[in-house]
Parts: sequence; structure tokens; C-alpha cells
Amino acid sequence: MLNSEGEAVRSIMKSHYFILLTLAPLSLSANAADSMYCPQGQAYINIGMTSNEVIDACGPPAIKRTSNDPVMRNTPVTQLIYSTLNQGAVYPGWTNVYTMWSLPSGSNGINLQVNIMNGKVASINLNGGDTRAMTVCGGASVQIGDDVNKVYSACGSPQAVNDTYISTPVPEEEHPEVWIYQINEYQSPFSLTFVDGKLQSIN
Repeated sequence: MLNSEGEAVRSIMKSHYFILLTLAPLSLSANAADSMYCPQGQAYINIGMTSNEVIDACGPPAIKRTSNDPVMRNTPVTQLIYSTLNQGAVYPGWTNVYTMWSLPSGSNGINLQVNIMNGKVASINLNGGDTRAMTVCGGASVQIGDDVNKVYSACGSPQAVNDTYISTPVPEEEHPEVWIYQINEYQSPFSLTFVDGKLQSIN
């Protein structure tokens, strides 16, 4: 039988679990970290690890549950940037892309950004506005869904290529699994979200 002190500790731990489960939809996107140290295995866990790798570092979780809450993940995007703005730049040898942001969009030319995801055109931004298709590259039509090679064929090499990430929702059919850990009674619980067996977020 637990003494009064043990019952109090157990009650605090239950309260922590209840609060974490209640606030889980918020925690999936807020206060997320890319890595975390697990004293159990004296090792760090990082986004992208498999569930087995996390167990090796942190041990088994106190709670496992399937989440129906939306989860965002970082999706790689390549931005192809073309510009005819500010030709004859003030600084010799600098390409137009470095000074185009100082001019009103579309005032003296064209500013085009084509965003590529998974080798396809995901979005097109022309002179500051989104469009589903464009024909400004020599009259050749480029639209959302086209292969990236069609962009290069129509528009040539961009003045700048920027590799970045955007947040996209995980498809609904991929139900995330949330693991909840309680290291000890003195530390707040933390949660790990897995999608397809890979660690997606640390909260």
C-alpha cells in the first residue's frame, strides 16, 4: 500500500499526463525541438529517427496513443528565381536578383518564382502574386503540376536557386502515433510524435 507521500507523487504524475493529453493538439506544433537528450540511454534523439532508435535512447514510453490531430511536417522546396527587374544594376557584376527586392514589383520587368516539390511545380509567384500558370518565358506555358524540366526548358537557368522547407500537413490516412514519457516525478512529461515509424516532432 502506498503511503500518503507516494500517493501524492502518483497523483501529480497522473495530472501531468492528463494535462499533456488535453493539450496535445497545441503541443504538436508549438515549442517543438529538433533534438533532445535522454538520460536513460545517455544519448540524443533527433527528428527522423526510427521508433527502435528512440527506444534504444529513451526506453519504452509510459503511454502510446494514435492521434487524429493534424500534424505538420517540413517538406523540402526548391525555389527557382527569375527576374528582369533592375537590369543594368548599380553594382557591376551583381546579378539582378540581388537588387530586385528594392523595386516595386512589376514596375520595370518581371519577377518570377517557381517553387518545386518532388520534381514538380508546386506553386508559381509572378510579380508578387500567386498564379496557377504562366507564359512569360518566351510564350511557353508552365503550370502547377508540370515537371521541373519543363521550367528549365521554357525559362532557362534561374538567377538564383534557394533550397528551403515549408510546413505541410501529414496526409490524414497516416495517423500519427504519440509517445509520452515521464522521466521522473520531478520533470514534466514530454511527447514524441511518429509518422510511418519515423520521429516527426519532439515536444
